[in-house]
This record gives sequence, structure tokens and C-alpha cells, in this order.
Amino acid sequence: MKKVFFLLALIFPLIWSSCLSAPKSGNHRMTLNYIEYNRGKSFPVYADLSITTPTDQLTFYHLYFEDDSFFPDNFILPNAFIKPLLQLKLDDASDAFTEPYYGFRFIHFFKKTPQLGIGIEFIHHKIFLNDKDQQVRVSGVLDGNEIDRVDTINNYLDYFSVSHGINHIGLSLVYRLMLLPTDKIPDGRLQPFLSICAGPTFPHLELKLTENAPEWDAYSYQSGWRNFGAGLGIGLRYKPWRHFGFYLEYKVTYSHLHGMHFDDMEGEVMIDFFTHHIQWGISYMF
Repeated sequence: MKKVFFLLALIFPLIWSSCLSAPKSGNHRMTLNYIEYNRGKSFPVYADLSITTPTDQLTFYHLYFEDDSFFPDNFILPNAFIKPLLQLKLDDASDAFTEPYYGFRFIHFFKKTPQLGIGIEFIHHKIFLNDKDQQVRVSGVLDGNEIDRVDTINNYLDYFSVSHGINHIGLSLVYRLMLLPTDKIPDGRLQPFLSICAGPTFPHLELKLTENAPEWDAYSYQSGWRNFGAGLGIGLRYKPWRHFGFYLEYKVTYSHLHGMHFDDMEGEVMIDFFTHHIQWGISYMF
């Protein structure tokens, strides 16, 4: 059943578009609803990380986090998804589909003011503390003693990432210009646009403290009202066909992750940071 739904999700937009594109008399109406899917890349960030346990309270300053946006391919083309898809290995394709950076959004443009739209956006990006040999300033309380020193991060953490996604889900507002209109594409073949979004996030924390290795201290999705995010984007959409198009967008997001926690003990994990993104995607309009 999973394979059937996955295949239908791929071919249904093509079938629907061919039906809607049948010749009609008179002028064509604008396509006001946009469903969009993107891949992309987020860039590495620097951020302060605070960890509180029943015995310690530590802050690590200016940590360097990588993005691994193209995992597992380490290349701009998602071959881990494309290759099994062409071989009709749909289980493998669906597993690889959610590994790299990706996003979805739905936008509805208003009939009376088609330059303006509202929608829902999902952004799946990640951060990894890959360089555990980096030396950073550490301050707080460790084993009952106050500390403030420069030390190597792997003396405290075996592993840290938010790697099944930071998972921004936001209400978005979009403003677009409608350039190069035609009879079939009255909303314009070329659409520069601005977007803003804000809403909750559902980060998946993976964390091992050095003293508890190799047990996981956190490996779960972390819901909470103190996990939220916002974003600002500027992009360009191109519509070569009435119901299909492509877009490229630069985006900056803010992630406020202060509601994360351990799975099996008291404590909290807090981090916030700005992230730069480049997204490229496809649009289906109706």
C-alpha cells in the first residue's frame, strides 16, 4: 500500500495537469493555488549551546555546526532517491526522499488581489556538531564547581545534532510581481516574490553526553511552545507552462529551540541561531 500511494503522489499532478490544460474558449483564469516542493542547501552556523542536567549547568559558546544538506549523496543531485526510483524500488526511494534538505509549501493567492497570497510552509534542515575537536569557551557549573575556561568540546559531548530536521512549520505571507503575462498565463511567466513565515518547530534532537556514552541521552522529536521559528525569503518563479513552473529562492531563518530536553532524565537543552538557505524547486498551480 505504501508503494501505491508513493507512486500515485508522483503521477497524479501530471494527470491532473493534462486534464486542466485541455483547450477552453475565451480567456484563461489565473491559477491561484500553488503547491511547491524544493530541495536546497542550508549553510553552516555558529551558535551558543546550553545544557542543564540535574548536576551541571553548562554553556558552550560559538560552536560551529555543519549542515550536511546533501546527505546521503554529498552531491547536489539526489541520486540516493533517483536511482531506486528508476529501478522501481519504492521503499528505498521513499526512505532516501526524506534524508537531505527539502521543503513543501501551499500558497493561495487572492482573486481580488492576486499579488498577495497566504499559505503554509514546511522547511526540513539540520545541524551537526561534526567537529568535536574544536576548542570553545565553556562556562557554568560542573560537578558543583563554577568554571569558565576554553576546552575541547569532546570532553563534554560525544554527539550532538538536530538531524531528523529542525522542521519549521509556518504560516506564510507572499507578495509577488506578475511579469510577462500571456493569455494562457495571465499571472505572468516571470514572478519575483517576497515571503515571510513564522510558526512552531518540531526538532529531532540527538545527544550523547560523554559521561554516559554510548547510551543515548536524547533521540526524539521535541515538541514545546518554546520551539519556534521564522523566515524571510526572496525568490524568482518561472512558469513555462500554465500548471507547472520552477523557482529559486534565498531564505534566512531564525530557529529558537529552547524547549528541548533529555529522554530519560531531567534537564533541558537550548540553542538558537540564524541560518542562510538556497532553495530550488518545482511548482504545481491550479
